[in-house]
Amino acid sequence: NLYNRYIDLSEKVIEKAEDKIDKNENDIEAIYYKGLTHSYVSLLMLSLNKSLLKAASNGNDGYRILTSLIEKNPEYYDAYMGLGLYKVALGFVPEKFKWLLSIIGFDGNIKDGVRLLNISKEKGKFTKIDSKVFLSIFSLREKEDADMTALKFSEELITEFPMSPVFRVFHSSILLQYGFTEKAIENANLSLELNKESFKEEIIKSSNAVLGTAYFRLNEFSKCIPYLETYMKYVNPEDRYNVYQFTLGVAYELTGNRSAAIDNYSKVRKDFIEERDGELDKFFYRYSREKIKQPINKFDSLLIAGMNLRESLKFEEAVKLYESIPADGYLEKYNTDDYKLKYYFDSGLTYSYAGDYEKAIADFNKCLKLKPETETWLIPHSYFELGKIYNKTGNKTKSNEMFSMIYEYDNFDFESFLDMRIANYKK
Repeated sequence: NLYNRYIDLSEKVIEKAEDKIDKNENDIEAIYYKGLTHSYVSLLMLSLNKSLLKAASNGNDGYRILTSLIEKNPEYYDAYMGLGLYKVALGFVPEKFKWLLSIIGFDGNIKDGVRLLNISKEKGKFTKIDSKVFLSIFSLREKEDADMTALKFSEELITEFPMSPVFRVFHSSILLQYGFTEKAIENANLSLELNKESFKEEIIKSSNAVLGTAYFRLNEFSKCIPYLETYMKYVNPEDRYNVYQFTLGVAYELTGNRSAAIDNYSKVRKDFIEERDGELDKFFYRYSREKIKQPINKFDSLLIAGMNLRESLKFEEAVKLYESIPADGYLEKYNTDDYKLKYYFDSGLTYSYAGDYEKAIADFNKCLKLKPETETWLIPHSYFELGKIYNKTGNKTKSNEMFSMIYEYDNFDFESFLDMRIANYKK
């Protein structure tokens, strides 16, 4: 597969670089490519849930080699990118894997990593573009912060390379994360129109993932279905596709096709890798099992519609929908702590995005008083949301208190992801 081919080619690059270094220990370019290749392998292993120890070992080698290179030649600015990537990657290592950093003797530093990436973006010879891509990814912030840095970088890429389908689909994915759903659709369609050269299948897959998700966010479920069906034709074992398979099932169910929904829920895989952040696949595997047993009810469909309105920045409509739910008696009809927790968390998040912090705090505090059976993960996540709100409103003491409460919980859904969000928020 592509992963094994990449690893094989990387090993050949390292081998050739070592041959050159054996002949000339001051061959700067050979040293650079050896160090950079180790860094890339480390990042790939981390992102695809491969061996953490091998990822750490490669990262350690890359960091050591590139650091030595910069000490010899401080103006070899391309080397700063590899160092920056390593520092950022280690900065995002979840709390429960911090032991690994002590073994390899390094610590992450997201802020310093971004600084090094900016140096390679401004002064590098071969790494200007790559650095800009990574800066776009690492500049993503919490949605309510309205920080446009990541979007600015992706816009620069499509301006500089207007005919590139790769940068166009990348830009569409950034737009989708910001909540600019219609613009994401426009750019994903353009990436398909431009898709005439290499990486054709990957671009088809990525563009259809964006389009399917975008139409789902617009609550246009019938339009979502063909795009996610196309996406599923191109997935490979390294893809975390459970979220898309589950979303496809939900889209079928919300358009009245329960049998097709069950078929897709049944295809959600259980052979995910739990190491580090395989938690996304694990979460949607659990949800798919639940939906096979219990169809989506009216309350579920309202929560989905409200989430989609919020994630598409339609806060006024979302608030109105969430406020109608208790008024129409759904909290009484579905009177369990799990349903109440999902409702108050989503409602609180919507108020927070809309800037109504008083109501958001009230809803998140209601979450903390509930005792759910399955959705316990929403309680530490509620503490995180409260911590952000108190920080934004100037109550640092209360903010730190909320953040510290997160660590009273463990073994919950999206635990590693929450650790990374905390690291990114505090950088």
